[in-house]
Amino acid sequence: MPMHVNVSLDSGWMAEHILFEGNDYSIGRADTSDVLINHPQISRAHATLSANDDNIWCLKDTSSAGCFHQGKRVKSLPITDLQTLRLGPVSCQFRHLNHHQLTALDNQNIWRRQQTMQLSKQFTQCESSTALLESARQCLMQTLGCERAALILVDQNKNLQQCLGYQAWMAEHSFSGSKTIIRRCIDEQRALAIGNIQHQPSLASQRSIVRNNIQAALCVPIKSDSQIIGVLYADNTQGRQFFTETDVKFVESFANILSLRLLFQSIEHNISLACNH
Repeated sequence: MPMHVNVSLDSGWMAEHILFEGNDYSIGRADTSDVLINHPQISRAHATLSANDDNIWCLKDTSSAGCFHQGKRVKSLPITDLQTLRLGPVSCQFRHLNHHQLTALDNQNIWRRQQTMQLSKQFTQCESSTALLESARQCLMQTLGCERAALILVDQNKNLQQCLGYQAWMAEHSFSGSKTIIRRCIDEQRALAIGNIQHQPSLASQRSIVRNNIQAALCVPIKSDSQIIGVLYADNTQGRQFFTETDVKFVESFANILSLRLLFQSIEHNISLACNH
């Protein structure tokens, strides 16, 4: 049975790896590692992972920093069903995949690529900014499987300019997403995905996160001529407590398409104003 490995990255999201029986896999900081974890406290050869003849996966510690299960260091551990381990300071999730789950992952990735190709045409058909914002929200929710999503426009002073008001959580005066994460995304001008927020001291005390029980959030900037004109925001309050590297790459592609559409829409608006005068 294949093994699905998710590794927490410093960037805030999870890197995904799918491993198959029949090989010994190396986990570590070395560039040649099958599962690369680029962290200074991870050994170059931190652990090995393999399945025996009975298809039982086993992790073996080959490091100085250690591998930990439920707070206790382990030298060798069978991986059963779904387990979260810490390799040094890095959290890693191990999950068995049956044939149906593996097929579902493949189909999801194929579907996402098709979605990306269709988005440009779909957004071109939006006749107003409101229609574009709503279409973007629906596409994010369907593709990421997240509970809440929004396209939020940003003005030249980096203020949140317009959120969709079709749902109560998006209203300007009662926005219940994480403005802290949105501000960080804008200030750092990069995609930001945060998982297990309730266990991160720097974020867990934020009022919106506490009040709305936000477990994971993803924010990706939308740029035009190196200037941020908006962000794509998504979060979960009950379900999955992380976003993956695949999620981030998809939303970044999504943001590039939206950037072009918003630019064209702005040009069309200016031309319309000029014609009316």
